[in-house]
Amino acid sequence: MNKNLSVRKRVPNNGKGTETMDHYNEQLIRKLSEPKDIFLRILICFLTSAVIFICVGAMILFGFPMLIIIAAGACYLAYLLLSGTFIEYEYIVTNNDLDIDKISGKRKRKRLITVKLDTVRSWGEYTGKTDPNANATVMASDATGRNMWYLDADHEKYGKVTVLFTPSE
Repeated sequence: MNKNLSVRKRVPNNGKGTETMDHYNEQLIRKLSEPKDIFLRILICFLTSAVIFICVGAMILFGFPMLIIIAAGACYLAYLLLSGTFIEYEYIVTNNDLDIDKISGKRKRKRLITVKLDTVRSWGEYTGKTDPNANATVMASDATGRNMWYLDADHEKYGKVTVLFTPSE
């Protein structure tokens, strides 16, 4: 699922009384599940089921009603772990900055990188090769391998970086 939002916003210009326009565009890209993600989800469900089965069995055999709290805790932990396996990437362009965020489970956001667009050396459709001189590579694509683009830029902190992403437009 791709979601676009493009906005132009009026903001005061340093208290001088004149207004300028900020250019803002954001795009949300959902990462498709890979086999390792599916395996992890199955493993979490299996382990949670085992903990619940052991807790309920021990509760029935030994009469420890407090084990139901451990079973409920295992269910909640499984929910947190399962929802964390669903990843989205958000691309935000504000004036001259490209911010790429990773969103896990629609609740945890982590800024992967901010690139100044005037430091971009090259960009285009990704053909499978990255810059061999890049100090860092940021992978922020939907994992399909189709319609993937690259961006080579100079970054203040990381030096030469390559960013791989999947824009919808």
